[in-house]
Amino acid sequence: MSQRKKTREYKYLERRIRELERHFDFNQSINGITKLQSDRLRGLRLLCHAEFEDYFESIALKLLERGVKKWERQHIANYNLASLLMEHNRIEKNEPIETKLYKIVADYRNDVKNNHGIKVDNIKKLFQPLGYRTDNFDAPFLSTLDSYGEKRGEIAHMSIKRTQQLLDKNDEYNKIEEILLGIIDFEHIIKSVQ
Repeated sequence: MSQRKKTREYKYLERRIRELERHFDFNQSINGITKLQSDRLRGLRLLCHAEFEDYFESIALKLLERGVKKWERQHIANYNLASLLMEHNRIEKNEPIETKLYKIVADYRNDVKNNHGIKVDNIKKLFQPLGYRTDNFDAPFLSTLDSYGEKRGEIAHMSIKRTQQLLDKNDEYNKIEEILLGIIDFEHIIKSVQ
């Protein structure tokens, strides 16, 4: 699994996540965490989530741009661009193909820009138009993303006095590592379906 070639986006993501882990690091007592340590873990989750979200959006846009470039050079729609064209249904039928194509591409870019999460629905909205179904991806990985996104939402939108989350440094770091490892397989699937 870890022997697979990693994209530039993954390498950046991993480097940034390690940097965040160092910034928010602390020694946890066997008796649990302090309020300050809880805030650090909450901050770590929020920032890691932002990095994961940016990663998925960057990969989606990279796939789109690759398809657009091939179209502009050869007038051939690659797998991702052809999937996007087939998935889309909001364009006038009487317009020239070039006009339709660039409207569809602009709509998709807007969809990516308006993405706000890493849960299964977010992954579906980003990658289904490019030809990937959620069942192409590892179900436990998607479940981990769902859980991480949901807990991030709790942290971002609730006061500490209302949240039910009991945070633990080892659990948090392990969850981050699990997502990073899952992304390696995710990239392999993205590359193999093209």
